[in-house]
Amino acid sequence: MGSSKRKAGKAQGGDEKKVKTDIHKIGKYLPGGFPIDPKMKGVMYADKLYGPILDDNPTGTENEESIEDAIAREVAQAKKAKGGRQFLTLTTGTDCVIFIRAMEIEPSELCHYALSDLQKSGNKRTRYCQRFIPVDETSYANMDDIQVMMDRVLKPYFHAEGQKPTTFKVIPKIRHNDKIDREVLVKTLATSVGRGEKHTVNLNSPEYVILAEVIKSICFLSVVKDYEGLKKYNIQSIFEATKQGETETEGADKSEGDK
Repeated sequence: MGSSKRKAGKAQGGDEKKVKTDIHKIGKYLPGGFPIDPKMKGVMYADKLYGPILDDNPTGTENEESIEDAIAREVAQAKKAKGGRQFLTLTTGTDCVIFIRAMEIEPSELCHYALSDLQKSGNKRTRYCQRFIPVDETSYANMDDIQVMMDRVLKPYFHAEGQKPTTFKVIPKIRHNDKIDREVLVKTLATSVGRGEKHTVNLNSPEYVILAEVIKSICFLSVVKDYEGLKKYNIQSIFEATKQGETETEGADKSEGDK
């Protein structure tokens, strides 16, 4: 399952994952970025995708703290780290949502890899997590900072050299914040995507979905693929759909055999 020394911490800027859960106890989460019962021998997707962790001296704290209070400490920790990947957990002050930071990974890639495996294998591997939300980058929740962040996050997907026209959809969610206007956020993102390009909005089957979530004073931004195919990155929905498909296949095979 990877190093047992991975401990709690914070998340910011490019190496994060937000996890929606049905419980509040961080102790139920296996350090390593995926909430698996410690008694289960689930696959450590980060190790499988990127190789085993190298750092035997990870930093962090098991104490819960706000995102704002953790920023300074996190920067200091990053400077002290000797290398390797570290997974750090942090409560957000929002019910059933925790934040997991991991160094040296691509959050969107890791979540897509894990959820695709779940869809193929039908092995849920977790009891406590309902949904993964990869976070490519974070900023303070004001439009000036968000604009700077979105330019960086969107560029690889929509403004790269030789970029071909594609389709997209913006999904915003704002909680515990009355300063960010939902419509302004969506319009700003859509305008930034379409700047000088022929990208078009597709609300039904977009190639990319832009997830923009604001919780209190922090904005989380990511670009994901296969959002609808992976049931909006909802683990339980993927699991149920996979099991239903298996049941229907077994039923069809049985009916064919009875003829």
